[in-house]
Amino acid sequence: MGVVAAPETYVWPLVALIVVILPQVLVPERMREGPPIAVPATEAAVVLILLAVAAKPGPVPRAARPLVLSLVAVLIVANTGAAARLVALVLRSTPEGETPPTVTQLLVTAVTLLATNIVTFGLLYWQIDGGGPDVRQVGAARYPDFQFPQTGVEGLAPPDWQPRFPDHLYLAFTNVVAFSPTDTLPLTHRVKGLMAIQSMISLAVLVVVLSRVINILPP
Repeated sequence: MGVVAAPETYVWPLVALIVVILPQVLVPERMREGPPIAVPATEAAVVLILLAVAAKPGPVPRAARPLVLSLVAVLIVANTGAAARLVALVLRSTPEGETPPTVTQLLVTAVTLLATNIVTFGLLYWQIDGGGPDVRQVGAARYPDFQFPQTGVEGLAPPDWQPRFPDHLYLAFTNVVAFSPTDTLPLTHRVKGLMAIQSMISLAVLVVVLSRVINILPP
């Protein structure tokens, strides 16, 4: 029987979502190019639903996991659509009489999209790794999806150590900035595929936006 770890809170996932929503609604439209209102609206709906799920006494019910996974998938699809819209906007020819996006708009939008990319994929990794936080808590997962340093070498962490949301959020961050695993290794095909998709989204945004910004800036 596995070692039972302390139950994991949903506070930090909710805080991370709120942090990426705020710039999308508080930054004036003149300083950004999207995302469409559907993206922050979807994120706000997910926050409310997660609050309802996590507010119940005791551990989060295992039956709620498909709902949480579905909500995270919707978030990723919405943010991917916003990223595709930005790439298409940058690549298209600006019609006569229309003002092209400014450097500030492009950079603010790119940072917002990349931050959302990190948080949404961090949530997804957190929910699918080893069957999710509830399964990891009781040590019932047969095989993990990721190998963290603390699980690969004895003596780096207590025997009951289990990865939590901040660990998966950091994994998502390093995958965006390095386009590859750093200290944590993907073990299953599904997370390798997800990490590849996350890297392609961030790479498309960075390459297209930075190239346009370099062209706009004066020599």
